[in-house]
Amino acid sequence: MTSSSLAPIVYFAYNRPQHTLQTLTALKKSRLSQQSELFIFIDGAKNNANSETLQNIEAVKSIAASEQWCGKLHIQIAEKNKGLFQSIVSGITETVNKYGKVIVIEDDVLVSPGFLEYMNNALDLYESEEKVMHISGFSRAEFSELPIKETSYFFNHTTCWGWATWKRSWKFFNPNPYEVKEAVSKKGDIYRLNMDGTFEFFWGLKAIGDGKFQSWNTIWQSIVFLNDGFCLHPTVSQVSNIGHDGSGTNCVSDDSFGLNQLSNEPVVLSKIPIEESKLIRNYNRTKLHSFKYRLIFAAKHYLRYIFWR
Repeated sequence: MTSSSLAPIVYFAYNRPQHTLQTLTALKKSRLSQQSELFIFIDGAKNNANSETLQNIEAVKSIAASEQWCGKLHIQIAEKNKGLFQSIVSGITETVNKYGKVIVIEDDVLVSPGFLEYMNNALDLYESEEKVMHISGFSRAEFSELPIKETSYFFNHTTCWGWATWKRSWKFFNPNPYEVKEAVSKKGDIYRLNMDGTFEFFWGLKAIGDGKFQSWNTIWQSIVFLNDGFCLHPTVSQVSNIGHDGSGTNCVSDDSFGLNQLSNEPVVLSKIPIEESKLIRNYNRTKLHSFKYRLIFAAKHYLRYIFWR
């Protein structure tokens, strides 16, 4: 695999210097990093940012420029605050339109030594399969205990803790959440979009439009759903998320995921049938989320349908 054939890496940071240092250090240790091209996007400060935040942003800039994290390094610093949504969407769009494919990492994602190998191999393996729209680096630790024979599986959840896509897929991304919500309503099967009553993707679209929170991935999940796309995951996770510590602007404290133990072993990929794993979907619905959880979700969904269209 030559450096010219490797996907560029886009990395997004803001005001978490310690997370930035940990994740860039892990990326540097990932095989193929020194043959890869890395674009670091650092968002600007908000108008009302306090002195601590400003110091943290400056620290992030210093860390980003402190080492040659990959073979080629580019750093783009926003003069003004774009916000999570605009920063990530614009950075992905700019890069994927130029290079045709892209690997995406945020400042709370630790990658394994074999992460870049897995990502690039998967991008090459499914490049001509237009129904495959998303390559995820994450897999829940519980999934590795299931009797999955292959080293990867399809599960239509656009987990964004280290992921990749192609220009042919990202071209469908529509930043207008109201238009996406209308398209989803016309398509129907909202229960399936919401991961069988375990996630709030559909109502999240309206919340984004109303400015209640920023989530480009809620839109991306919906776009993949609208195009009947598929998402590939490794059976053994190639990433671990360190951002559920309350430090994130758009992520609250949550220890339910834990930290994946990242293996040094490479993922030997082979092409598998493009169909969603029933084993994974059933486990996600029945084991990870109790009947009580799904009943409460259904009640919320019904009430929102009546009062919050």
